[in-house]
Amino acid sequence: MTVNSNSAPPILSMKSSALKNVDNGPGVALLSGTIAVIDAAKAVAPSVLAQGILSIISNILAIMKNTLQNEGDFRALIEQCQVICDVIVSAMEAQTEGDLGSELSDIIIDLKSFVQGIYDAVVSANEHNITQRAISASSDKNRIATWARELDSRVLLINMHLNMITHRKIHQQSHVNRPSMSATYEDWHVILPNVPSPFFDRDNLIAHITALLINQHHVALFGPGGISKTSLAKAIIHDSVIAEKFRDRRYFVSFDGLEASGISTGIVRDEQWEEVTKFLTSTDTIMVIDHADTLTAARNADSVAHIIDDLTSSSSVVLLLTTQNKHTTPYLVTQVVSVLTLKCTYARKTFEHVCPRHIPTEIIDEILDSVDNHPLSVNIIARQAAQHEWSGAELLSAWKTKQVALLEIGEGKSRSLRATVELSLTAPSVVALGDDARKLLEIITFFPQGLDAMRVKALYPSAATDMDALFMHSIIHCEGNRFTMLTPVRLYLGHKTPNPDARFLDTIRKIYYRELSGPIEQRQALVEAEDVNVERLITFDFDRAINVDDSCCRACISFLDNLAICKPRVTILTTKLEELPVRSLGILAKVTSRSARSKTISLRQKTQLVKSAGMLASSIRRSTLTSTFLRTLFVW
Repeated sequence: MTVNSNSAPPILSMKSSALKNVDNGPGVALLSGTIAVIDAAKAVAPSVLAQGILSIISNILAIMKNTLQNEGDFRALIEQCQVICDVIVSAMEAQTEGDLGSELSDIIIDLKSFVQGIYDAVVSANEHNITQRAISASSDKNRIATWARELDSRVLLINMHLNMITHRKIHQQSHVNRPSMSATYEDWHVILPNVPSPFFDRDNLIAHITALLINQHHVALFGPGGISKTSLAKAIIHDSVIAEKFRDRRYFVSFDGLEASGISTGIVRDEQWEEVTKFLTSTDTIMVIDHADTLTAARNADSVAHIIDDLTSSSSVVLLLTTQNKHTTPYLVTQVVSVLTLKCTYARKTFEHVCPRHIPTEIIDEILDSVDNHPLSVNIIARQAAQHEWSGAELLSAWKTKQVALLEIGEGKSRSLRATVELSLTAPSVVALGDDARKLLEIITFFPQGLDAMRVKALYPSAATDMDALFMHSIIHCEGNRFTMLTPVRLYLGHKTPNPDARFLDTIRKIYYRELSGPIEQRQALVEAEDVNVERLITFDFDRAINVDDSCCRACISFLDNLAICKPRVTILTTKLEELPVRSLGILAKVTSRSARSKTISLRQKTQLVKSAGMLASSIRRSTLTSTFLRTLFVW
């Protein structure tokens, strides 16, 4: 079969008429129209392989049509089936089955196998839920989303090969009739990811990145997981300025979910690579490489980096990378753009866009501030609020009682904090840091305000080097002179490993307790800068110890006394002190019925602690009265 560049594949001309004849409701209409188009394409497909894929897809959609209740979950999958139909027919229109070429043929065979797997799963789900006549279990939603993503990646791969085939045919025919490039490509449609849902506080950033790309600067979007790097990249590749300059030479390649060990350049022969580079560098081209940090962990990372370097040596190719690792593609000179969390106002707008229910502003701000306005966390919490139709009070209660559980719900990095964090922690270059680096991460998690470089260096000889590596992977970040992490990441890691390594914790404990017993200037400086860390440590020690020792009591007394002077505020320690029983002595200890494992302190310790707690309470009252008095002056 020869290529006819002046006529679209039959499927494309049939689509509009087939869809017009269906009006049985939005979900069923979409399915019925899609099935009609695919059946029509199957009838004219020139290849048994194409007919097989289209037949399986048609059967999947037919089952969904009879059982569909959760239309929204399936819409992305239905749209992917439409795209597959277009691409498969285009591939078969381009060449006969014997002419396909081994790589494209293998890709299409793999696609058929994957589609068959979806069909088997849908049939199984249909039989399981036959009494309800629905495939609507919450677990199915995640599988459906995964199917859609997998289909998208396979279609993108076929898309690239079809581009190469078209380019090869143009080159072969150029000596005969020399067709114009624009005429040859006028029927080609680049398959790009969907435009992301509206998100806020990014317009200036998008404009800045777009300007860099237009001026042929390669750009790396750097930041922790869930910060919206991928969404930014999708918005940029659809930006009108980018679309006008690069038109159908915009490519989006994602390594999301791929194992680094499975990436290799070994399957690309020299002549094939020459053809790819010749095609990509023939005119202005932009390529987005999503999760580019996966490439640095590939089996032959140097070869991958050199391939990217080859591409970017051409002035016509510009790259936009998303990465959590600043060491991505060491041979490539890029403009690194750090993607930050949202400002409070825009985090609230994002929440209200996802969850339009009326929830008091102060509740939204309180919850979102507690996750550092982290974009993924904002979206997850908003989706939960919308799904459960929570009031403000119900949302606040759910957040206070099950924070980590809310953030872990869902599958995939776009719906679960767990998936995003684990993707960073399991990166080969992070795992290679070893056990000490894992313990280091645990101790940073334990202290809410993080640890400064001096305390980190005291843990083990190479701690500072490991901390720099974790920083380069955006797992931690710096605030002033302290290493810390985003609150959502801390919540997840703290839930996963609530107790840090005992040896590391003892090292930091000795430093804090020594400073709390030092000169007054040192004590006050410590409480001014790290009061939350000190409170966390002493609370932990009170909770863990059976008989609270003198060092812990002295540290607590010093902390309460200096807190009363420097930062009068309520602390959980005062409540814990009131609950601590006094240790019985002498004959009284023999007749008491208290369990040997009960937590106790001596009478002297209790007296000193209560005195310090009383001083703090008095200081808080004075501070409150002073603030109230000053406010009344301004009111009058």
